[in-house]
Amino acid sequence: MTEPAKKKWVLALDPGSDKVGYAVVYHDLSHGEMGIAYLSEMQRIFRRFCSADAGDLPQAVVMGNGTAAAVLCRLYNDLQLDIPVRFAEERNTTYKARGRYFAENPPTGIWRLVPLGLQTPPRPVDDYAAWLIGEKYLSENNLTEKG
Repeated sequence: MTEPAKKKWVLALDPGSDKVGYAVVYHDLSHGEMGIAYLSEMQRIFRRFCSADAGDLPQAVVMGNGTAAAVLCRLYNDLQLDIPVRFAEERNTTYKARGRYFAENPPTGIWRLVPLGLQTPPRPVDDYAAWLIGEKYLSENNLTEKG
């Protein structure tokens, strides 16, 4: 029996001054694990997803080119990992991430009656911004695949 082919993926990051959103983004533009980590935790995150003992490795680490990209890049380079780093434009991703959050987590109860433009997600959406950064990178570089 043959083992099913593993999906290709990138580790997408939305760097901020104190926290970083991360998302596993598959080449079919779906996502796997997503989360938010403090900048001080990022070397642990890099080791978890990008070191040889992690198993299935990403095709690239895709960073948004905003606020703390240089700091995050230095943290990654200090680990001397072999996965290439790519940069993607992150303009408006935080705003768009709010919409993506509400698409996946629609309001319930009385909140359904309040227009989404007047609502704020109950938590930071940096991980959704990372997902959008990964999607944008894969789409602009024609790396998407059918699911």
